[in-house]
Amino acid sequence: MRFTRTHRAATAVAAVALTAASTWACTAAEATPTTTVTAQTQTQTQARSQAQAQTQAQAAKATVQAAGMSPDQRRRADQLVSIFENSTTEIQYAYAENIHDGRGVTAGRAGFTTNDGDALKVVRAYTAVSPDNPLARFIPELERLAASGSGDTSGLPEADYIAAWQQAAQDATFRQVQDDQVDQRYFSPAMDQADRLGLTTALARAELYDASIQHGNGGEYDALPALVDRTTAKVGSPAAAGEKAWLDAFFDVRVDDLTNPANSSTAEEWRKSVDRVECLRRIAATGNYGLEGPLSVTAFGSSYTVS
Repeated sequence: MRFTRTHRAATAVAAVALTAASTWACTAAEATPTTTVTAQTQTQTQARSQAQAQTQAQAAKATVQAAGMSPDQRRRADQLVSIFENSTTEIQYAYAENIHDGRGVTAGRAGFTTNDGDALKVVRAYTAVSPDNPLARFIPELERLAASGSGDTSGLPEADYIAAWQQAAQDATFRQVQDDQVDQRYFSPAMDQADRLGLTTALARAELYDASIQHGNGGEYDALPALVDRTTAKVGSPAAAGEKAWLDAFFDVRVDDLTNPANSSTAEEWRKSVDRVECLRRIAATGNYGLEGPLSVTAFGSSYTVS
């Protein structure tokens, strides 16, 4: 879970491979090699690959749309989160740093931390699909840190762990694992909350998604479910108060929590992060509840364009 903004950089790539086989046809007179991958077969194989890629893309699009946001709206929400976290619209998979907030090393696109099992879950998921990876050796120490809640990274040691994370981020599989973890642990829970509340606008859903990443989805006073409960207690449900009024009240509740968090270890960094809420409030003030692009935003004194 990420609690402040820093800088990271990464890109995502994908690769596919096509293999062909040969068979041998023999006659009584001689044996002659015959290639079975003809132009027609190659065309059929390419068509199947294209169809599979299209099916996967449609499935991903359907998943996002089922969560109440179009793919473009989700992408813009991700870019906004990246601005808040890392001062760039580019997703930062390779970022890794100890920001000295009591949570050890913060790393990856969503700020996976070492003290609370966040990073451990990512590394375990990566190791499950790619056992021979540079981060696998840190699992025992990550387990110890998660069990104790310790921010002490000397046992990793910290420099080695950061270097290994940055190396792993060059692997498309690791980047996909990070994406999957964000979907499972932050985006989907936030969208479930939005569904229960009956929120329909992309901006309201983006705000819950951002809060999910920064505050988490547990049972703590500072977590997203508690923020939702306090907002509804204050103004009523979105259906009763109106979605725009409810969202504005949620902004207020979240700012109050960032300014006065129950978890004292986050206080200094969270107070610095209030503008991530105000940035979204400024978007609301323009009436762009659909997160239509391009979007010009200002956050922490810098200007960005969200495509």
